[in-house]
Amino acid sequence: MSDCFILLRFKISQTQLDQFNHKNQNSGINGARLLGICLISAGLIVLLVPIFIDVSTDSQKIGLVGGGAFLFGMLLISIYSGIRIDFRSNRFKEYKSVLWFKFGQWEELPKIEHAELILHSFRSTNTPNGISPTLSREVTIYKCVLLANGTKFLALDFSKEKDAIAALEEIKERLEI
Repeated sequence: MSDCFILLRFKISQTQLDQFNHKNQNSGINGARLLGICLISAGLIVLLVPIFIDVSTDSQKIGLVGGGAFLFGMLLISIYSGIRIDFRSNRFKEYKSVLWFKFGQWEELPKIEHAELILHSFRSTNTPNGISPTLSREVTIYKCVLLANGTKFLALDFSKEKDAIAALEEIKERLEI
């Protein structure tokens, strides 16, 4: 039994060593992630208020509304996208992830000629009402760009320079470029 578990664990580890996985989580707390955080907070409030305050609402309704908001919020914050590169099979997959499931098609990885790091700085503004910006800040994104046939093939975004450099070095080493 333990030999089978060790073999399975070794195969999983080997698969992870042959692949590079980049999760795109630069969205921060925008869009679906922000809505998910709000729903989780609202669900927890609905579930916890009856503990401290006497309410006349049926406990089943409180559980359904609070639990539903909490679960839907958890679903929303679990959504992200990413890119997985399989170096052994020479293929890649752009995927969307919901909970623990990743959806996407494997495609053949073209011959990567060059990989480089690019800094992209811009001013980010938050305009919640569509008219006047409320927050603005300088944002720098570190892009690990893979070039194939003289054009940009893939761009992996990182918020930290050290993460981008580590990813670039790993990709260059595994692709032998």
